[in-house]
Amino acid sequence: MRSAKADSARDVATRVVEQWRDAGGHATLQTTRFVFDDETVVIPVADVSKAASADVSGCTHIALIGARGLSFRARLSDARSEALTAEFGARAASLAGVVELRRCGLDRPIRHVVVTSEAGRGALEVVVARAPSALPSLTSVIPERTGGALPAVADAGPLPILAAPEKRAEIAERRARREGATIDARTLFRARDDGGGEVELPLGEGCHRLELFARDPRADGPGRRLRLDIDAELREPSTERVLARDRTEAPDARLETCLGEATNPRLVFVGAPANAVVTATLASWPLPSRLPWLWGQSVRSKMARALFVRNVVAPVDPPVFLGQGSSGTTPFPVPVETGGCYLAVVALTHGHARSLQLRSTAGASESSDERGAAEEVALSAFCVGAQVTPLGLPQGAANQRARLEVHARGTSVGWALAVFRVRSGTWEVGR
Repeated sequence: MRSAKADSARDVATRVVEQWRDAGGHATLQTTRFVFDDETVVIPVADVSKAASADVSGCTHIALIGARGLSFRARLSDARSEALTAEFGARAASLAGVVELRRCGLDRPIRHVVVTSEAGRGALEVVVARAPSALPSLTSVIPERTGGALPAVADAGPLPILAAPEKRAEIAERRARREGATIDARTLFRARDDGGGEVELPLGEGCHRLELFARDPRADGPGRRLRLDIDAELREPSTERVLARDRTEAPDARLETCLGEATNPRLVFVGAPANAVVTATLASWPLPSRLPWLWGQSVRSKMARALFVRNVVAPVDPPVFLGQGSSGTTPFPVPVETGGCYLAVVALTHGHARSLQLRSTAGASESSDERGAAEEVALSAFCVGAQVTPLGLPQGAANQRARLEVHARGTSVGWALAVFRVRSGTWEVGR
């Protein structure tokens, strides 16, 4: 039986180095990297070409190895945005914490690897190898991590061709109207030759849902096999801070953000057909009026976005508790009422946090929300049940307290906390 220690990322990476060297490759183990939830990191690739064959037919292999529970995606920095089959081996999703990327030929040397964590956090080992010909794949080197040889999967057949962009946009607008949104006029963009584009969009104060649609390339004829997958980002014009991002594998892009004031963020998109018309729909909602003004519009917009993207109903009453703090762990005892339910929201006021966690404890119940570097806000909800005295009588509402704990990691980090009561009492307290 293989021990847990032998299956650690470092030990597995060492085995990969040894196996690739035995196969005639020049392999090196790079410095360990650490990734957080929803974080994207750019990892430089060591230049091993000088120590290996200079034949243009040579191959470069890169192995990214983490814990089994770590889920991430990786791609070569210059990989094109088309479907995965357009450039085999240049991008992949992890399986049991392992990804292998490769490229043969020296026409485009590999400079960096872009890694995006999707679930979990932890150390990531990077192995880079160069050889005159292709080295054994990780499937044969570490079969316990890659599943070894898998049986062929039955072909389910091609997906049906998508409806026209106008029809899909109409469905999106109809859905937003049902949710009480104000619908703006549609906007049309022209994609570049590479299927990407950039444009400034005027957005007012409030919460916005921007969706992008393009024609299905397969509708142009039976020879078109490129799968439509639009990815997009909405960036703050002055700081380039990402306000919203969609990197899913859905054909259409959907961006949701909240703004404390009118601005012109920059929309960046890729994945549309070359020179195609991209249709954009915009649905807007007002900011929740009960969010605190104490820390300015930026903090209000972050709190609003946390509620908006998680489909949490906006509070109808002012906050019952406010707090603020900085890096480290900060506890708060918060007075609560028996039978009441509460919503706590914490958002960064300044700095850049590597992680932000909000934990609430009320009696025997505990709730926690932890976010990585891509998020600047966390929220937690809890309800307060009735407690009894040693005589068996209900304890008075005024004596109840919940414990909130904010844990922030980062440099020069500041944050603000607001607690709302979101539901009336459900138990009658005896007199």
